[in-house]
Amino acid sequence: MTPKVDELYAEALGYLDGWELDQAEECLLRLIELDPEHARAYNKLGVVFARRKDLRQAEDCFNQAIALDPNLAAAHSNLGNIYAERGWADRAKAAYEKALALDPGNPTAMHNLGVLYRKGGDIGKGVSLLKQASKQERYRFRDQARRDPRSRRVINLGWVIVIGIGLVLFLLFNR
Repeated sequence: MTPKVDELYAEALGYLDGWELDQAEECLLRLIELDPEHARAYNKLGVVFARRKDLRQAEDCFNQAIALDPNLAAAHSNLGNIYAERGWADRAKAAYEKALALDPGNPTAMHNLGVLYRKGGDIGKGVSLLKQASKQERYRFRDQARRDPRSRRVINLGWVIVIGIGLVLFLLFNR
């Protein structure tokens, strides 16, 4: 990947986070023009179309992402969302299970599969998957915070503040 491709991808993610779909689409299309085999760009372009409720184009993009990178768990999970939206529970279940086979701790796929089971009447399995998804999300958030230097600084600063408050309270009550 080139720096330009990386910059366009990061820019597109920023636009997606802000739900600026036209700008995200424009960035992703430019990126795909530069790198036609960028599976993650096709996956995110599918997200743009899914947010616009254009399920056909979203499905095409997710399938293209999977064709380029069959191990891209997010594309399988997103394709499962399209199938679920269309009421194709069996296809959705297969897509979520494929995403989980590729990324066993994927909280999004696990959550969506849990919802699918609940809607299908298997409440116990659905609730179990939803609980596991919540736990995985916490683990991933914690792990991400530990790896990000800015997050570590904020966490360390938080501990310094807590310890400082504790010391001040200790000194006030032990006069």
